[in-house]
Amino acid sequence: MTFEENGIYVNATSGEVKTQCPKCSTSRKKSSDPCLAVNIDEGVWFCHHCGWKGSLKNVKHLTKLEVAPIPTLPEVPKTNIPDKVYQWFEDRKISRDTVDSEKIGYENRWIHFPFYKDGQVVNVKSRTGDKKFRQSKNAEKCFYRFDNMVGMETIIITEGEMDALSLVECGFINAVSVPDGAPAEGSKPSDKKFSYLLSAEEHLMNAQTVILCTDSDGAGKHLRDELSRRIGREKCFRVVYPDGCKDINEVLINYGKEKVEEIVSNAHPYPIDGVVMVQDVEDDAIDLLLKPDVKGLSTGWSAIDDHYLVSPSELTVVTGVPNMGKSEWMDAVMINMVKLYGWNFGIFSAENFPVKHHLLKLVGKFLSQPFWGDDRISEKKARSTMKILNDHIKFIGTQEDSVTIENIMDQAKVLNYRYGLQGLIVDPWNTLEHKFGDGENETLYVSRVLSQLSAFAKVNEIHIWLVAHPRKMENGVDRKPVVPTPYDIAGSANWYNKADNAITVHRHRTETDDYAGIHVQKIRFQYKNGKPTNNEPAKLKYDIRRGVYEEYVQEFKENLFK
Repeated sequence: MTFEENGIYVNATSGEVKTQCPKCSTSRKKSSDPCLAVNIDEGVWFCHHCGWKGSLKNVKHLTKLEVAPIPTLPEVPKTNIPDKVYQWFEDRKISRDTVDSEKIGYENRWIHFPFYKDGQVVNVKSRTGDKKFRQSKNAEKCFYRFDNMVGMETIIITEGEMDALSLVECGFINAVSVPDGAPAEGSKPSDKKFSYLLSAEEHLMNAQTVILCTDSDGAGKHLRDELSRRIGREKCFRVVYPDGCKDINEVLINYGKEKVEEIVSNAHPYPIDGVVMVQDVEDDAIDLLLKPDVKGLSTGWSAIDDHYLVSPSELTVVTGVPNMGKSEWMDAVMINMVKLYGWNFGIFSAENFPVKHHLLKLVGKFLSQPFWGDDRISEKKARSTMKILNDHIKFIGTQEDSVTIENIMDQAKVLNYRYGLQGLIVDPWNTLEHKFGDGENETLYVSRVLSQLSAFAKVNEIHIWLVAHPRKMENGVDRKPVVPTPYDIAGSANWYNKADNAITVHRHRTETDDYAGIHVQKIRFQYKNGKPTNNEPAKLKYDIRRGVYEEYVQEFKENLFK
């Protein structure tokens, strides 16, 4: 099976490319736009417009459930609006002229908001006066008023159509709205909920300024923060509403156009690197005041919970003697975070290439079952698990690549925009290509890069795990390796000082016992993330066949070294 046999034409022999989609490009107004992403090396493809996806290697296994329905263009809504509906808009300070210019329709109690993209109606969102909502079946997810963001240096994003219309009423033609409102406060991250960002990626990345006019409630703040995290906080601004107003439409109703213009013009930037203003952290400080008992997230093992919990925006350094299980433990942490919280990860794991081997190891950990031997995982279970992992884990780098930490951060930035990363694993530091700046020695270089990673974690609200081998390994009694610390990694004290958390993974084998020791050596924010283990590590049991770490139960064994 070839790409050409599937109607896919690429002008390359390797890598990832974009081309026209044989399923939808011919029916689109901009038929020349490359909307089909093709990974030539993996033999897979995915269309960001119609959702069509497939594989050269596994075509026979594709089912209707695996292929997203091709969106159908909805009918343009009828615009014969009665006076009572015009009056409904006017009560909300939206004029007839704005209603007509936006081609809003009405039929059988339903007000219809057409979503135009490339001059075509690709979706219609409808509502009644008592806030019942619906959208066109299998419609493309995109911003409301999508065409009005194209080529704009400044884009204003609202939470709903009425807010976007309020801004249009005040002369802001560059206002758009998310299609589905805000996700529930505290809900698990969902790529599908933010799928509309894919088609807008070029325009949002090219814009110099993005003003976020979401609602002031918890869900609205959640939407605002997730959008800014993905788009990039360096270009995002947020508005502040007067007391008693939840959204921009309420500002228009209660205070008029001049107040709306003032609020948008005075939108607050997100914190500037190196500068923190009270208004930048006010909400977060109040949250901490009202919820002082909010803790980080468990890694999934009760033995570790008192010593290490995971919070966003932090850098954890993990070290240990080679072959002590650092990478295996990091994989286990990642799988647990996916299963428990639905986290999305980017992972660079040079010592786990090729990716197909690494993937099977992760499947084994997910199912707690070996991927080799007579009792190995069935194909059916493997494929169903891979579908889950595909939604939550993205591999960075290839075996052939020479990867720098800058490469990883660049790719993580893109992944964060498209999928909303919560975790990033770099494993190990020692395999990266390191490019010293002019006049930099190793110590200065490590200090600079760790500062960059820490800043990246904070700005993007991503937890970063950085695995690094110690430069020297001391032997103790019976020539057994001594437990290393971050001070044993090349670059001296920076590995300890610059990290928020520091952990050593060390296998302890005695004549009568065998366990994996998780030595938590530093926790910066102990009020929420636990306290270091000091002399006695948290103990886990490692099952090499299943590749899983389990709660430790001591089993006395007769001399392991006889």
